[in-house]
Parts: sequence; structure tokens; C-alpha cells
Amino acid sequence: MSSYSIFIFAHSLLRYFVIILTLVVAVQSVMGMQKKGAFKAGNKKTALFMMIACDLQLLVGLAVFYLGNHLQAIQQGGFMSDHSSRFYNMEHPLSMVIGIVLVHLAYSTAKKAMVDSTKFKRMFWFSFIALVLFVKQTPWPSSKDVGRPWLPGVAMTTTSSPAHA
Repeated sequence: MSSYSIFIFAHSLLRYFVIILTLVVAVQSVMGMQKKGAFKAGNKKTALFMMIACDLQLLVGLAVFYLGNHLQAIQQGGFMSDHSSRFYNMEHPLSMVIGIVLVHLAYSTAKKAMVDSTKFKRMFWFSFIALVLFVKQTPWPSSKDVGRPWLPGVAMTTTSSPAHA
């Protein structure tokens, strides 16, 4: 197994942690706004774990970007005319970096001394927009031209219907 395959597998696995933790922070923030509850240490810890998962994902993603010869494709030019190349070399990385910046803003909000309702509201919007970017720009298996398996390198057994056999 090549180092590229290992990093792709790790990157694909980490996406689930990133999405789940970002969803948890968004839901906790909505619940905090609705219940007008106090911002607790658990809310801050969840936001911290979300940020750590995103930072790990960024580092692994940079390794995938470098090992996958994406820089070479950008330097050669013409990648913008191909949907798959444009997605992996421009749209996906840019969207994810913006999402990770929003996650850092959410965690920064969690650390600040401010009214709890304001803290929940800001954390919700930062995490929600990041979540939308993460889900929209993830190459899911059903994504046309850019889809990746649920976990690359893991053989999935499927049962085929007689019509497809």
C-alpha cells in the first residue's frame, strides 16, 4: 500500500469525524439558543475537538494534495476546464480551508467572555456554514465525476440484482 493510499484512507475516514463533530457543535448551539442555557465547559470541549479534527484533516489533506501531484496539475494549467480536476485542485481545497477558518472562528467564540446567547448564536452560524461547506464539497460516492468510495481501499461487498448480473 502506497503512502498516497494511506493518506487517502485517513482523509476519507477523518471526514466522518469532522462532519459529526461539526454537526454536534451546531446542534448544541441551537439547543443553547432555544433553551437560553448557560454555555458550559462541555460546549467548549466539543468545539475544541471539532477544531482538532479539522486541523488533522487539513494536514492529511495537504499530504494528499502534495502526494497526488495536484501541484503539478495546477502548474501545467488547463485544470479549470476539466470538472474533476477543477474540483480536486480548486473547489474542494478552497471550500475546506474556508470551512476550517469558520471552525476556528467558532472555537475562538467559545473562548471569549461574552453573553452566552450571543456565544451560542455565533457558534451556530460559524459551525453551520462550515458544515454546509464540508457536506457540499465532500466527494461522496454519488458525486458525479468526482465521487470517491465511502472508504477507499476497503472492499465493499454488494449484492447485485438479476437485472445487473
